[in-house]
Amino acid sequence: MIVKLLSSQIPTFWNAIKFGASQADEVDEKDLPPYLNEMLHALLGDKAQCFVALDDDRVLIGLLVTRVQVDKITNDKYLLLQAAYAWKKSDMSKWTEMYNAFRAFAEKEKCKYILFSSRNPKMWSRPEALGFKEKTRTFTLNLV
Repeated sequence: MIVKLLSSQIPTFWNAIKFGASQADEVDEKDLPPYLNEMLHALLGDKAQCFVALDDDRVLIGLLVTRVQVDKITNDKYLLLQAAYAWKKSDMSKWTEMYNAFRAFAEKEKCKYILFSSRNPKMWSRPEALGFKEKTRTFTLNLV
């Protein structure tokens, strides 16, 4: 079962959200406090959304944090999939169920597209199987 949490439910799930999101987004330890503070503020203020996947026993098996954003150049509204994390390996049917939930949310919000990025090569096949296409690659060079 996929559930979109209400902002009032965020404190109940906060420990799981902060663990899953920081793992999915691979946040450095030194950057964790401001990252988590911003995320909590966004979730409590309905600037970000959290979808959770529950198994048949209503045990948390995965989560996804999303944000409705606007492209500064094109002015297109889109749904950013920020953090996808699973505690248990799920078959494609669970991923499809999650996809249907956030796609319905994106359509309700009148988003033009959905954007997802991940550094984890194991995650790349999931969105491709759901129809996502690679748009760009990002490279970084640390100077310090």
